[in-house]
Amino acid sequence: MLALICLAAAGCDRSDAPAASYEMAAQGVFSAALSSDSELSLIGSLNHGGSLWRNTSHERLFGWNHQANEFSPLVAVAFSADGTRAVTTDPRTLVVWDTASGNALAYWTTPAAVLDVALVAGGSQVLMGLEDHSAVLFDAGSGRHLHTFLHDGVVGAVDASLDGRWALTGSDDETAVIWNLQTGAPVHRLQHDNPVRVVALSARGSYAFTASQGRRVAVWDGQTGQPLLTLSEHNEGVTSARFSADERYLLVGYVNRRVALWDLSTGKRLHEWRTRARNPMHPTGAAILAVGFSSSPSRFFALAGDGRLVELRLS
Repeated sequence: MLALICLAAAGCDRSDAPAASYEMAAQGVFSAALSSDSELSLIGSLNHGGSLWRNTSHERLFGWNHQANEFSPLVAVAFSADGTRAVTTDPRTLVVWDTASGNALAYWTTPAAVLDVALVAGGSQVLMGLEDHSAVLFDAGSGRHLHTFLHDGVVGAVDASLDGRWALTGSDDETAVIWNLQTGAPVHRLQHDNPVRVVALSARGSYAFTASQGRRVAVWDGQTGQPLLTLSEHNEGVTSARFSADERYLLVGYVNRRVALWDLSTGKRLHEWRTRARNPMHPTGAAILAVGFSSSPSRFFALAGDGRLVELRLS
């Protein structure tokens, strides 16, 4: 992977167009997620609720909504690390799904309005970021409460390491916190100057990504809590981020249809893509809501707010 990415480094000062794009929603989406291998997409569309897609065949597999004969406004969606489970949330209800059968495995009413969600431990646990200044971890099968992680502001961003040991929460109280999921104790508090709106944890929790509103975008050492890289002192509209499974690279999506690939060892931006506006008369509305790596070292994916799956390649 490193050799192929380095070949593209010479082009990092320009923005490439996507290799292809595929429509998944006619009028755009509220929420979107890619599985860890980018084989599956999950969207919460503006008009037709939730749907699961197979990216290789561009096939819509299942329609998922929380009530019969209704289209749910899904504010947050996520996959388990192995892609066998998915979760969808509207503001006050949450459903865990089996991605193979399409069946609902659990349905829960949430204690407060959900702003973000992550699946933990192979999908057996759910982490919710809530409007009531907390994040809550609970057992997806029994509903048993496991831990509450408190902030002094709404918790609008959550993520968990793929190994299920660590969580990262971002809050309007201008902090992001790394938590031990076994004990529920805070490990590191990452201080910012503005509300933290986007967070991501690497597979083993070695790295944490945070983006605060209008201000700092940074990568932190997950073990020490110390800043490692400042990607930008002024946030240019970060909307999504994901680390590669080997913890060597970082993809970042932006509100202005850009996706950037970063090398964590050097702090260099290796490549950048800019997606085309779906409707040239209305070029906004294509924020990158999810980014993902694939099994190919030169192929990446992004889900845009205008309802498209975008394929990105290194030439």
